[in-house]
Amino acid sequence: MKKFKFSIDNNPFEVSVTELENGQIDVEVNGSNYIVTIDCEQPKAAAPKGAPKAAPKAAAPVAAPKAAAPVAAPAAAPAPAASTGAVKTVKSQLPGSVTKLVMEVGQAVKKGDTVMMIEAMKMENEIKAECDGTIAKFHVEAGKSVMADDKLFDIACGGAPVAAPAPVAAPAPKAEAAPAPKAEPAAAPAAGGPAKPLKSPLPGSITKILVTPGQAVKKGETLLMMEAMKMENEIKAEKDGVVAEIKVTVGQNVMNDDVLLTIA
Repeated sequence: MKKFKFSIDNNPFEVSVTELENGQIDVEVNGSNYIVTIDCEQPKAAAPKGAPKAAPKAAAPVAAPKAAAPVAAPAAAPAPAASTGAVKTVKSQLPGSVTKLVMEVGQAVKKGDTVMMIEAMKMENEIKAECDGTIAKFHVEAGKSVMADDKLFDIACGGAPVAAPAPVAAPAPKAEAAPAPKAEPAAAPAAGGPAKPLKSPLPGSITKILVTPGQAVKKGETLLMMEAMKMENEIKAEKDGVVAEIKVTVGQNVMNDDVLLTIA
């Protein structure tokens, strides 16, 4: 059993993590127990690791003259990583499962940039860079389960290499895809039925509210952001409907099972 004691905005929390059988973990937060099931499929996780890395490297050089620019950029990236400041290792604050690696080894990042996503206690958590620098190494891969204090990735803190073109290309598709989902919720506002409360799954602090009363939402859509255990958590809609009432404000501290908002 691992025990942790910490405070958020002068609110004390005690967390105990006990490993059970069959890939389950018992997590106790201030006396409330949660059973977390971890899917440990190591063979499946190993296959995706090789495939994605092999495909981009093969496609870039053979494609055309355009591949010449990306080939030069990775060559320049390792040099700053070795010559800049100390390497900082970012560790997991909570048991969970790695769902996505947002950055790549050799890519330049700034403090606060999202590097990877971890699912813990039914919430998507953004793991962010703790300094400006370059991603030096990943200790995990998508689909892998991690425990508290497990190493996630290393950052060579210091100057930023000339690997900035890659991040610039990535946001463009995301910006184009965003308008399409917004059009669909507007077409499905007639949700009816009694309002269902959406409760906080964990003690934390509200950092951002993304919806307003009367707004139509879909199941899985992010409604608000909450910081808990030094991680940014996305609180998502549990069903299609319309936001009836928002019970919290930005900066407010909430406890486990506090009502955040209601959806009709």
